Amino acid sequence: MLHSGDPLKAAQAVVVSWYGVLFDRDRRVLHTATRETLARWGIALADDELAATRGPSGRPHFERLFSISRVAEAFRQRQRRWAQDDDFETMARDLASRIRAAAETTAAPQADACALLGALRARGIRTAAICCAPRGVVAAQAELLVRGGVALDCVVTADEVREPAPAPWALFEVQRLLGIDAPSSLVSVDDTPPGWSAARNAGARVVALLREGSPTGDVQVVLRSLDELCRESAG
Repeated sequence: MLHSGDPLKAAQAVVVSWYGVLFDRDRRVLHTATRETLARWGIALADDELAATRGPSGRPHFERLFSISRVAEAFRQRQRRWAQDDDFETMARDLASRIRAAAETTAAPQADACALLGALRARGIRTAAICCAPRGVVAAQAELLVRGGVALDCVVTADEVREPAPAPWALFEVQRLLGIDAPSSLVSVDDTPPGWSAARNAGARVVALLREGSPTGDVQVVLRSLDELCRESAG
């Protein structure tokens, strides 16, 4: 962990990303659904392309993928035109149905994330989650949290904030819902560069949950495991 002192010092709330931290730690479910969607347009995605564009799902992810020249050209060759706004909207709708179906049969939330949320609440720190999908798409996963006794003080989805990370609006909405005066009292735990940028843009503290080989960028705290932060929260 790269930091000086307690990364949770004076924190009033900790915000975790729904995908990548709370659910689907390695994003295999999201990546499989994204692959299946683009296969309808004759595009096969490589692992490194998915890894390089990790971040908010849905249309924003397709836009990041199509910024890769190979992907954009593969679409043009198959469709004989460049991808347009309507294409991204159609892809996003197709992906949403796949994510909803996957959520209904999903594995339980990440055990270490649930332990962290419990430890934070025991310390008097409020908890929140930010999800880039609409609330209805992740309803089955939300029910798993309720059945497992995992409490969150608020959840902000694409229904409430449409512009995803790196825009800071979802974090500002958490701040508003929890009645927190300063965004510096928020700690954001995310596994993607857009999420880290969103926290910086909001003025919140940045905690990066990394996989081996992931770039760190400009982050204040680096975690290889949530157990590290859980030990701090018990502090």
